[in-house]
Parts: sequence; structure tokens; C-alpha cells
Amino acid sequence: MELKPHDLIKLSSLRDRFLTEENELPQWAQNSLQTSPYVVVRRAPFRGEDIPVGARGKKRSERFGLYIRKSVISEVISPTQLQESFPAKERQHLKAFQTLERVREILRTEERWGLGGSVGFELATGLETVKETSDVDVILYKEDAIDTKKARKLLADLGYLQSRVDISVETKFGSFSLMEYCSKESFLLKTIEGPKLIQKPFSP
Repeated sequence: MELKPHDLIKLSSLRDRFLTEENELPQWAQNSLQTSPYVVVRRAPFRGEDIPVGARGKKRSERFGLYIRKSVISEVISPTQLQESFPAKERQHLKAFQTLERVREILRTEERWGLGGSVGFELATGLETVKETSDVDVILYKEDAIDTKKARKLLADLGYLQSRVDISVETKFGSFSLMEYCSKESFLLKTIEGPKLIQKPFSP
């Protein structure tokens, strides 16, 4: 099983299996995991059978990094699996989900893309994490260089939608913002060793 950043993991157990950097989960994280036992793989070094993940709460400020043992994984949901997932009927009116409908149309020619952030989390878990002000976080998976002209056209098309669409590009070297790629000579590449300032994301 190859786990990658942004993958969602459903936990089979919440007892005696966590390894955290501060040795204790904050109360909000304990409450959140009791309600919905899902964590997201974060960009950090793996430690043998211990997987770096993050727990999320109801607030944007509630994020906590920890390690879990591979043995407590009961299900893995990748961002690409959420392309055709839909929210509950009573949630479809929210701007982010309305925007998602157009995002699907615009990205129909992209080979591999998926959803992260609060939109991806709610689609995967059913937990109501999307708010009226939520962005739509899109992950593009690329192995080869991106055509800057096409990328700018994509950003322009997405810029007219109701909710902000934030696109990150995942490569074998790490992740970067498509917006920064199209607008700056140097930009940040997120890697498991930390951020690096680069100019060529496909051969950094």
C-alpha cells in the first residue's frame, strides 16, 4: 500500500495506537476523531510502520500532526476517488459544491486530478466541514512539465467561479501552487524535508 499526501485514512481503532509529537492529542482532536475517525496523510517522513497524518477539527486553526501505526488503517481514500462524489442533498446549495460542478466540467480533459481540503473531507466522510466561505482545493497529478499558456487559461477559467479554486500540483519531487508557477520565476516546492525555493519543479 503506497500512501501519499492528501490521502484520507479511516482508522479502525482509536485506542493505544497513536504516536504524536507532543505525546497527547488535544481535546478537540480527540472529540473530532470520535465523531469521524479520519485523518489525512501529511507531507513528512515515514517512520517504518508509522504514518505521518493530520487530524482536523471544525476550525481552520484546529490542525494537529501525529503518527499512526499502519495496523490501524481500515480504509484509504485518495483524492482522485472523489472526482464523482456528491454531497448530501441538503448541502448541495453551498457555494463550494456549486463551484465543484463547474470545476468538473473545466477539468474534464485532465488525466489525473482529485479533491482535498474541506470539500474532499466532507465528500469522503460525510462530516459537515464545508462552509459558505470554503475554497475548493484541487490536486493535479503531473509527471511531465506543464504548458504555462494552458495553465494560465485554466486558472482564468476557474477564476470566474463562485468559490475560490486553489490548485496544487503533485509531482514525484513534491507539491507546488499552480498560481505561483504561472506568476513567479521562483516559487516554493513542498517536500517531505520541508519547503524549497525552486524554478524548475520537474527537475529541481
